[in-house]
Amino acid sequence: MASVKAYAYYMEGSNISLIEKDTSFDNDANSKDYGPGSNRAQWKSPLADVDSGLEILYTYSPTYKVGVQPTIDINKFYVNGWTVIGGYLAFLRYRWNSAEVDWTSHPERAVKSASTGEGDTGGQSLDYILVGGSSRWNGIHRVQTAGTEGQLVTYTKVSNENLPYWEDQDIDFSVDEVLDAGDESLHLADYFSAGDYVWISGCGNVNNNGLFSIASVSQDETAGSSTITVGTAYAVVNSSNATTASTGLNNEYSAAAGFTANTGESDINLYKAHRDFSYIIADVNVLNDEADEIDLPNYLAKASVDYVKAKYLEDQGQFKESEYFMTKFRKQVEKYNNRLVTGPRMIASGPNAIR
Repeated sequence: MASVKAYAYYMEGSNISLIEKDTSFDNDANSKDYGPGSNRAQWKSPLADVDSGLEILYTYSPTYKVGVQPTIDINKFYVNGWTVIGGYLAFLRYRWNSAEVDWTSHPERAVKSASTGEGDTGGQSLDYILVGGSSRWNGIHRVQTAGTEGQLVTYTKVSNENLPYWEDQDIDFSVDEVLDAGDESLHLADYFSAGDYVWISGCGNVNNNGLFSIASVSQDETAGSSTITVGTAYAVVNSSNATTASTGLNNEYSAAAGFTANTGESDINLYKAHRDFSYIIADVNVLNDEADEIDLPNYLAKASVDYVKAKYLEDQGQFKESEYFMTKFRKQVEKYNNRLVTGPRMIASGPNAIR
């Protein structure tokens, strides 16, 4: 009968380590070497290679804090949607009545912690953002590339979504909002349907860039006649344009697309995308490892010391001493919780009452 492999894991900081049970180990026969009743020696580093036989599902949600109060166009930026570039999640932002968003310039450069002085600590040089209001991507993401044409690429892998995209293409724009691939071999109508969304960047005419809905497609065996027609253009609103755009800063601006006729450019980028109006917050400090900084109030900082002492003594079998420090720990936490309670406090009456 074939032996059954048994695996386990243990945590060390933010790292996960895999171990395998040594089924040939005889606990009683080896008690002299490993200690009476010990089970630890049965678990070792994996003993053999296993092809396609082991899957680890592990989700780690790091603790984080936002460095400063989120403020629109300072460290809070709305985005129109997202796409997938090179297998990674990329957020898309286009400002109304403006040139393409450069995430490396003011004010969007706040997504790079080195440019603001806030953000990640603990000896790290990492850039994190906090996403909110999204239908799918709320939470912490690490920034990979801050693009100059509206694309903010993260390290978040997207394995279940295949969105085609093309970069540095010869794309023709007509005043009736029709796109085709000019003399290229790209048949655009084969990749889009009415109701889809397309992100366009790199065009010298600003009206031709941004996020657009697809109104219709027209298939043809000739690339230049395989076209898509866009319907609505979507944008976020600058603080200075909130009134002009007839919408607030917290709302998405949309209007009928109005292309400027353009041909001859060979550096146009097209990305099939999802419209998902949401926001990004910069200046995020994520707890990375043991070298990071933990911003605890004084009561909880003292409580954490008592807790560590209690657990250390518990591991040593000194349960009485451990309970002493656990009592101190609970008392410190109670003091912290009490300071958060609002309203009048009752004072006991009697000879020892406070007067």
